[in-house]
Amino acid sequence: MTVAAKAPCSPLEFTVQVGAQWELALGALVCASREIAHWGNVHFYGVVDEVDMTDDYLAHVRVTRIEPDVFFPPQPGSPVVPASGRAGEIALHFDEMRDTIPAGSLTHSKLNYLLNLDFLNGDKGAHVNIAGISGVATKTSYALFLLYSLFHSVAGATSRGIVFNVKGDDLLHLHRGNKLLRPSEQDRYGHLGLPCGPFRDVAYYGTEAPLWSLREFAEFELIRYFFTEADQSGALEFAVDRLAEVLKEAALESPPGELRLGRTRVESMAQLCKTICDTVDDPDSYWFEGAATNTRRAVARRLKGAAGHVKDLVGPEGRLSFERQLSVIDLHRLSDKAKSFVVGSVLQSLFAEREKAETAMTTYLVLDELNKYAPRQASGPIRQMLLDVAERGRSLGIILIGAQQTASQVEERVVGNAAVRVVGRLECSEAEDSSYGWLTPALRQRATMLKPGHMLISQPQVPVPILIRFPFPAWATRRSEAADL
Repeated sequence: MTVAAKAPCSPLEFTVQVGAQWELALGALVCASREIAHWGNVHFYGVVDEVDMTDDYLAHVRVTRIEPDVFFPPQPGSPVVPASGRAGEIALHFDEMRDTIPAGSLTHSKLNYLLNLDFLNGDKGAHVNIAGISGVATKTSYALFLLYSLFHSVAGATSRGIVFNVKGDDLLHLHRGNKLLRPSEQDRYGHLGLPCGPFRDVAYYGTEAPLWSLREFAEFELIRYFFTEADQSGALEFAVDRLAEVLKEAALESPPGELRLGRTRVESMAQLCKTICDTVDDPDSYWFEGAATNTRRAVARRLKGAAGHVKDLVGPEGRLSFERQLSVIDLHRLSDKAKSFVVGSVLQSLFAEREKAETAMTTYLVLDELNKYAPRQASGPIRQMLLDVAERGRSLGIILIGAQQTASQVEERVVGNAAVRVVGRLECSEAEDSSYGWLTPALRQRATMLKPGHMLISQPQVPVPILIRFPFPAWATRRSEAADL
């Protein structure tokens, strides 16, 4: 193979004339070399991003690195060879990364694809965004694989994950092995340098017992997440702010572990809501100071409606804790109102905990259906909280691993702040949206054909997206896969 005397032939891209005895596939790594006066032998590393056999066997290469770092073009006729082993690591800048985790394996090489931890844990960047068609793109499976890889890395001791389970009992068996795992897939874990097994330190939270105490509900201002509609008026928001302030003051004045309103101890959410709503028509009510009667009644209606959905989630004592390495919070049995309340409240609790914490713990928050919680065209407290995570979460050690079917429907700043971008199978029209501008035209088309377990991934240190494959889960992702304990 040689550099073709055909445009383009520049320091950023060039064309390869593929000889009869060679084959080049999309995504293959190659290296061209030429001797340049005063610089010696210069190597041009790149990724094949287009192949054409119309008139001749030609491959277009996008340059990922030049060593030494001088921007001369390759010489037509110069030899081109596959970049494997050390050359492949140089092509993808892996040799420049300090701490890494395996994020999968290259489909056309024996190389493992490495993610730079500095762009994942918040040191230089943070957050991961994963897009793709539901049920085909394996978004949640890949998010869990990243967590598994993290937990078995140098950062594992100071990392923990919080995962929201939104589909059936899919994520309620992660502590159990997957009986469908084939020996060939077990070998792939070894090739990635990972043990093959389930998650070992998992806590599950559902509706069996309250997640938050009434004291925490008041202190963390969780009442705000009763009101998550996008059409809230300014007057309603003002009234909710007042409720949140009064409850927080009551919590801070109450004995430890309790919530008292004056001398009365609050024992249930129903009692708290009744206490508030009973004063809705009282013009001197300290709960609704300055709010118009119609606004008070609107707040009371929504408060009564939401309270019934979350009555099992808030009680005299809460049990939600982030002490285990992986916490799975089950949402699939909850109503939409309750789901929104839980997501918002977990984020709020996590922020409150991180602002007080003195340990250097990094928390990875896995949330699917980002388009529902951080929509592009609407507003609300959960959307604002996710924006806070995206824009300042790295300073608190909170990293978002977000997923959605359509990035085009998610708030741009949430997607845009993700240092690592990943896509599985995309729907054709979705692939053309500007949200996927980081994909080349050829890769956009390729994304519409990806099989489960294959992803296109981009990170800041590697100039082009790379196609990778990750192994079948070694942990059960549903009851039918769970091996006996």
